[in-house]
Amino acid sequence: MPLEVHLEKAKLRWTTMIPPNMGTIECQFNPQNLVITKTNTWLATPMPNFNSPSLKFTGGQPATNKLDLFFDSYAPCPGKDPIDVREYTNKLLKLTLRGAGIAMYKLPYADPPSVKFIWGKITLFSAVVTSVNISFILFAPDGTPIRAKAAVEFQQNEFLFGDDVLPALNPTSRTDARKTRIVNSQQRLD
Repeated sequence: MPLEVHLEKAKLRWTTMIPPNMGTIECQFNPQNLVITKTNTWLATPMPNFNSPSLKFTGGQPATNKLDLFFDSYAPCPGKDPIDVREYTNKLLKLTLRGAGIAMYKLPYADPPSVKFIWGKITLFSAVVTSVNISFILFAPDGTPIRAKAAVEFQQNEFLFGDDVLPALNPTSRTDARKTRIVNSQQRLD
């Protein structure tokens, strides 16, 4: 008996705080690639008589991810008009608008939605959309766009307070390594 394979569709799940709203954009076709980038900032201090500087960690930068999506609304059935592919791509563009386009006039201080990329067992960090680049690549005879590619870029938008804080332990457990000193007579411990 063959093993049944279920194709999991990738999704973009978005939420806004003002007004409280949420939605899911299901990818019509799963992305071919997903690029995740995480960088840190280091301060270089030149050291005399050394070939390279001393580096001091000064903090992490937000992670980013990029993915390319493909949309196709071509209907090869005779007598049936193709659907405008912008019905799909406009949903991506709304992820760059305050309140996903809902709060534009009512609430001018609303932020664009927070988005999570979910695909099977992969759930990426909470992020904001920083860029959407849509290329329409096929048109119906009347000029209606029916096929498009979209390059979407995200930037991490979550402050993980506990992501590098160690749990409370013995107060001496996070100190520098112990040093041993020999004390002679006539010397004090301090």
